[in-house]
Amino acid sequence: MRIGVIGTNWGLMHVGAFREAGAEVTALCGQSLEHTRTVAAREGIPLATPEVRELCDAVDAVVVASPDALHRQHVEVALDAGRAVLCEKPLTRTEEEALALVAKARASGRLCAVNFPYRMLPSFRALRSWLEQNPLGHLVVTLRNGFIRRGGEGPGPFVGASADWDGLSHLLDTVLWLARAEPLWIQASLSGRPVHTAALHIGLSSGAVAVITHAACPEPGLQGGWTLVGRDWEVGFSGGYVPSRNGWCVSPVRRFREGAWEDLAPGLEPRPGEREPWAQAHVETARRFLSALEGAPRSELATLEEATTVQRLLAAAVRSEQEGRRVTLAAVPPSPPPSPA
Repeated sequence: MRIGVIGTNWGLMHVGAFREAGAEVTALCGQSLEHTRTVAAREGIPLATPEVRELCDAVDAVVVASPDALHRQHVEVALDAGRAVLCEKPLTRTEEEALALVAKARASGRLCAVNFPYRMLPSFRALRSWLEQNPLGHLVVTLRNGFIRRGGEGPGPFVGASADWDGLSHLLDTVLWLARAEPLWIQASLSGRPVHTAALHIGLSSGAVAVITHAACPEPGLQGGWTLVGRDWEVGFSGGYVPSRNGWCVSPVRRFREGAWEDLAPGLEPRPGEREPWAQAHVETARRFLSALEGAPRSELATLEEATTVQRLLAAAVRSEQEGRRVTLAAVPPSPPPSPA
């Protein structure tokens, strides 16, 4: 299977992932031909080009890891060329763009998926499996993000170069995926223009409520704390990117029930001789994408429809901030099966 990657920055994570998954990465596309040629030569990729259509003509499937503002354009070109697509999160900059891509993907008959690596971390997969038999009441997550680019505090646009405020879409997708639920309403407080800190309350179709804080912080890396509560149990753990360890670390997932704490899933950390956990999550995504191309089930790959729900939440959060109230999300009409698997 020949894979083409659009993007010379985060795209390199996908180069390694698809090679580990058994595919050939045969083309790389970037905005600067000189830089793209340099990166391609270093990575051993035969074709370097600034033209997306040229890349599409040379491969069987395309990974879109370009800047957020270019995602829609690049996915559309790949679909027009008849190629399957794995797109980086967030899918697009707006809900309207995401809906347009859903319609185009359905019409194309090609596999389209979105990369949300939390779904592939073993700790989170074990937790989701456990939650299937243990109804969730509240989910509280706080992520302190040292990668957020802080702007001003006065009037200005809500969205900057990052369409999801430097990673909030990861949390939104993970919460909905863990809860196996759809969002019904959202109340948001958004600080900074562009937004650097978001505090959200989200009501879910399962009856659960999610409380999410995604905050800019001076400490490098990512520091996340997760608490989940049911009628007679609670689960807690932490996880994020630790610069001193040069990788992702997740504590053991522990549950409290009947007066005692016990392990639900082991922790994760970088280990000598093993692929770093976040990189390994990308390998798992690549494997599932390649398997889906051969006709296997999607196996937790995020659909364009699910990524569009994340865009709906981001847009509704802005409306909530502007109007100073809880915003009810409009019911989504029944749709055909998800974009092809």
